[in-house]
Amino acid sequence: ESSDLIMNISKQTVNIVNNVAVNKPRNDWNNTYIPHGIPEDKFYPIGELDVQEWHSLQEYKKTVLHRKDKDFVIFWNNRNIRRKLPSDVIVAYKTFCDMLPKEKADKCVLIMHTQPIDQNGTDLPAVVTEMCSDYDVIFSHQKLDDNELNFLYNIADVQVNIASNEGFGLGTAEAVMAGTPIIVNVTGGLQDQCGFKLKGKHVTHEDYDEIHSLHDDRKWKDNPDLTHGEWVKPVWPSNRSVQ
Repeated sequence: ESSDLIMNISKQTVNIVNNVAVNKPRNDWNNTYIPHGIPEDKFYPIGELDVQEWHSLQEYKKTVLHRKDKDFVIFWNNRNIRRKLPSDVIVAYKTFCDMLPKEKADKCVLIMHTQPIDQNGTDLPAVVTEMCSDYDVIFSHQKLDDNELNFLYNIADVQVNIASNEGFGLGTAEAVMAGTPIIVNVTGGLQDQCGFKLKGKHVTHEDYDEIHSLHDDRKWKDNPDLTHGEWVKPVWPSNRSVQ
């Protein structure tokens, strides 16, 4: 109530503020939606026609993958904290590989750009040893510049962010700018990256005055009126976390 202007990075939060600020009602100029912007000159698709950059990308890929021949690369770029659910990502990756023939599973790899061990998170190498020892997981923990990070987005076949209560999710937004499909939880600002349409109309922050939330999987998961962009697989969480 002491703020003259509130700028929200997710559409749903605009509605939350409107409902919370009962003693100082808000309007469309002092409670606004301002999403993150992604610089197009930093994160973009790299094609074969750009011969020099394409060659650099292929060399970087060989280094990152330890010169292993991989056909399918899953990328996770987040802090190793419990809310980001890194262990769940590892278990989901294992479950995915378990469903494939061995020769195809052997061609898959999960790249996790994070600190492998963090006191605020999990001992991820231990999780891999105990729960995913049959499949390749690569940890990238060195600080990267924008060029290297864009290389990783271009190397990936899919980017995953299943964090709980995510404010926006910059990693998946950057990945989309690089032309990489994403898998995200329907939560916070991640749902804004899904390109949701309700009855053919893009969902705006004003629409949340009526719908309030898209979190209820019983109402929205299989609702034919709700569609999403072809670049994304939205996930409605329905299980307990590994932690």
